[in-house]
Amino acid sequence: MWNVTVWTLVVTASACVAGSVFMPPYPCGMRRVDVMELRRRRHMVAVLQANCRALAAPEANGAVPTGAPPR
Repeated sequence: MWNVTVWTLVVTASACVAGSVFMPPYPCGMRRVDVMELRRRRHMVAVLQANCRALAAPEANGAVPTGAPPR
């Protein structure tokens, strides 16, 4: 019985070592996700800045948008 346990541990440890050598590490898989999230965030910021400029443009001319609360 003891031999079976030892051999099971040896085989399991060998499989884990072999798997860590041949498989890419976890952070490499996350890098693609992080790049996609960074692109989405940059796009969101660009859209928000463009929309804020469009809303701020009428006030720059002295006009107040219709339905805007008084300041």
